[in-house]
Amino acid sequence: MENEASVLNELHEELNVEEFKDLSVSEITEEILKKCGTYGLFQKKLTIYILIFVIFHAPAVLTIVFIRESVPFACYPSNFNESLIPLNITLDEFLNKAAVEDEKCSVYNLDTKEGFYILPTSNSTKEPCNIGRKFYSDHLSSIVSEFDLACEREWLKNIAVSAMFAGFLVGNILFGTLSDAFGRFKMFCAANALSIFSGLIKIYSPNIIVFLIIYIIEGFGIAGTYLILFTILQECVTQNYRTRLNYLMHGTYGLGAMLLAGVAYVFPKWQHLLYATIIPHILIFILALKFLPESPRWLLNKGKFTEAEKSFEKIAKTNKKNAEIAVKLIQKLQTERKSKLQAEVDENMKLGSKKIHKTYTAIDLLKKPRRAMISVNIWFNWLVNSMIYFGVTLNSVDMSGNRYINFLVMSAVEIPANILGCITFKWFGHRKPLCFFMVFGGINCIVSNFVPKGNFWFPLILAVLGKLGATASYDGVYLTTAEIFPTAVRNGGIGAASSFARFGGIISAPILGLSVYGSWIPLSIFGVFGIVAGLLVLLLPETKDACLLQTLEDMDNL
Repeated sequence: MENEASVLNELHEELNVEEFKDLSVSEITEEILKKCGTYGLFQKKLTIYILIFVIFHAPAVLTIVFIRESVPFACYPSNFNESLIPLNITLDEFLNKAAVEDEKCSVYNLDTKEGFYILPTSNSTKEPCNIGRKFYSDHLSSIVSEFDLACEREWLKNIAVSAMFAGFLVGNILFGTLSDAFGRFKMFCAANALSIFSGLIKIYSPNIIVFLIIYIIEGFGIAGTYLILFTILQECVTQNYRTRLNYLMHGTYGLGAMLLAGVAYVFPKWQHLLYATIIPHILIFILALKFLPESPRWLLNKGKFTEAEKSFEKIAKTNKKNAEIAVKLIQKLQTERKSKLQAEVDENMKLGSKKIHKTYTAIDLLKKPRRAMISVNIWFNWLVNSMIYFGVTLNSVDMSGNRYINFLVMSAVEIPANILGCITFKWFGHRKPLCFFMVFGGINCIVSNFVPKGNFWFPLILAVLGKLGATASYDGVYLTTAEIFPTAVRNGGIGAASSFARFGGIISAPILGLSVYGSWIPLSIFGVFGIVAGLLVLLLPETKDACLLQTLEDMDNL
């Protein structure tokens, strides 16, 4: 009897919600998650699912590196007729003889004698290679050989990169806003289905124009899936797990990129490579329908208290915790929301307005001065991070050796970058490490201008260190953004931020083109922007150990 009384007393004390009366909505939501099990079996299963997704997400995104690979080719002369080739030479040998040495897009005009072509000499007339080309794609194929993207059409293969970024840019805004309005789960399923369907259709594109259009559409979905899953993971755990899970997720992306090196080696044909990277997502989509939860924080924010209760009860049950205190806290939030809504109704009646509910978008992040300053600072940092990340990648030393191994090395460095970022975020807060990594990346760009010509190892070291700094800062700003933007507009805000990042990726190529006016100009621009953006990070509020914000009012109070 004494034991039963003790248990009842403990339960009574546990169910006392008066101690939470002075807490904000964000703090109460944090307490609800703690009562349901801070990081129990439910969160561990969710983490495993998301990490599996990320491993296969990275290859789907980065296939552009390999499917636009240059393929050896030979040019056909304007007056070419295969029947006129001398009998003692094969077609490939003859085309090789007809090619102008050191001028891959020029070919000799052919003369005939006694019904056969005369092998051209260096004194023969040259002409541009715009009649036709033969690609040697028996062992390696790409969109270059598929759509004849060589010589005067070579610029089109770079447009594929721009098409991908353009799709990401629109997709981040589109699915970020829609997931804030209609839910994380529904929009993830829609984005994943769109990326799978368009990815498969892309393989059968009849020409490069159709390929690019479908690639843009695929980019919509690819951008939405990663963004939404990142948000769901952050919203299902308490603040003391956010940093490590952020870097774990981004570090797994590097592992997926390393996997792509092996997959691309096994499948050198571009169609086979796309199949290999897309098909796993069909299984992931099926698993999402059965397993992936809706964000409980989003349910609370939208006033869906019945669904939120069921969600938290499921979390508590999976974690073998008692959900009663969580339910009572949800009921407390429901009561407070009803009181607030009634006050809004009364106020609207006085003003003659019928509008009660409001859906927030990224535009609301600019409606107050302090809010706008924080948001613009974050978005600028995303743009610069992306610019440096791709700038370092595109300007890194052209390492000799196997292209698959080169890609593997540059992908592998992302894992220690995330480990280092996680450790420094835990020890030194979030602003200082983020500032350091961005300034480090900027300085790396500037120093690269003074590397002695002909030196191999020093440029290689700078490339690896630059990629490390860019990765750590890029992944750090991801977490900082999720912590500063509230649940009401989190995905919309991150979507807008990610769109700025895609814009940074797009403009990095034109900036590189400024090297015609001075080889030091592009990297110096990247470096200066990196240093400035890093210093601006110090103006952001520190979010280490802070509760994940729920409302725009919480953001205003930072």
